[in-house]
Amino acid sequence: MTAKANTLRRNPLLLAAVGTVLCNAALAAQPNDKKEEHLWLSEQFLYDDNVFRDAESTDTTPDPTAREVFREDYVNRITLGLGNDFHMGQQTLKLRGRAYDVRYQDNDYLDYVGGDASAQFDFRLLAALSGRLGGSYNRTLADFANTLGTDKDLIEMVNYNAMVRYELGPRWSISAGGGRIETEHGLASREIENMETNLGRVSIDYATPSFHSFGVEYRYMEAKFPNAIVAPGASVAESNYEENAALARFTYTATVRTQFRVTAGYVERERPANPEGRYSGDTWRAEIDWKPREKFSTLFSAWSELKAYTDVESDYFVSDGYSIAPSWSPTEKLIFTLTASYEEQEYLNTRDLELVNGQRNDEVLTGLFTFTYKPREQLAFELSYRGSDRDSNRVNRRYDNQVAGIQVRWSVF
Repeated sequence: MTAKANTLRRNPLLLAAVGTVLCNAALAAQPNDKKEEHLWLSEQFLYDDNVFRDAESTDTTPDPTAREVFREDYVNRITLGLGNDFHMGQQTLKLRGRAYDVRYQDNDYLDYVGGDASAQFDFRLLAALSGRLGGSYNRTLADFANTLGTDKDLIEMVNYNAMVRYELGPRWSISAGGGRIETEHGLASREIENMETNLGRVSIDYATPSFHSFGVEYRYMEAKFPNAIVAPGASVAESNYEENAALARFTYTATVRTQFRVTAGYVERERPANPEGRYSGDTWRAEIDWKPREKFSTLFSAWSELKAYTDVESDYFVSDGYSIAPSWSPTEKLIFTLTASYEEQEYLNTRDLELVNGQRNDEVLTGLFTFTYKPREQLAFELSYRGSDRDSNRVNRRYDNQVAGIQVRWSVF
């Protein structure tokens, strides 16, 4: 192992030492809550049989001057996590953060340090007035299923948000909020995907004594791509858009073990510089949260929504799909979870110039299985397997891949 690799491997240990000192100082004035994780470490090893989500099945480098890449690879990920809640009367400050060091065995040019952090301040000013201020930061590697290449692209996302809620009696409440999201790509050729989004919402909600609820909401979104190319004669980029949505939410708690949740509404997205990319239509999501036994639960979901992947926000699609997510814990030390989903994606706007049968249409089938063993409250071992299969009317978008992993996680305190 090289000196450079040794230094990088020691970084998480150094961070852990610093984090321990900071957390001990912060916890000195806080009550001890064993349910909260204030400092934790994990080591994860992954095997990925299709790192670049390529439709090809062999390792080939057509250009002899190009970088050598490998379809399969082993990945090592070391993570340090910190967190604490500070309670100050009716106000609460929640801080969370993770830093991870990711190393690839063969495609080592993809090595990177990423992580995420969040801060949330819940406050109450009067008996009926409360609110929340929040912010988050995330840095991670872009999904190669969307980039269609082998270049390394690190995405950084910053999110600021605020919300206030006023209670109109014991059952009714009105809330309003807003926020801003900024996304930046590290790869120069993908900086045209950098996005700045402003968000706003207002809603009225009603809750019954039997835990049913109903609400109506209006949302507004304005997205700009400051680095996108502006066509001759146009004043803004074609990717820019404005979105208005009216939604209704309903929650029905049938029993203590069964709850139904439905959200439905109408979405209208306008693109000033690209009328063909406009969209208006219905949107909905339905969920059944079912817990027939104390140790078994499952979540059924179905939806028809307007979506986009975080690393390619300019390519958006209508998503029609469904999923099932059962969880079984036969003992306190064993946990089995499964998430399976199927999704049809009808793209309404895309940067891809390769037209096959007109509009791009994908079908995505994914499954994730995890087995967790906790011999002690602070120690956990996890085995995981994730499989994905994407079919598309565009040949370069078809792929399948499997990722298997093992993880050891230790909650220090």
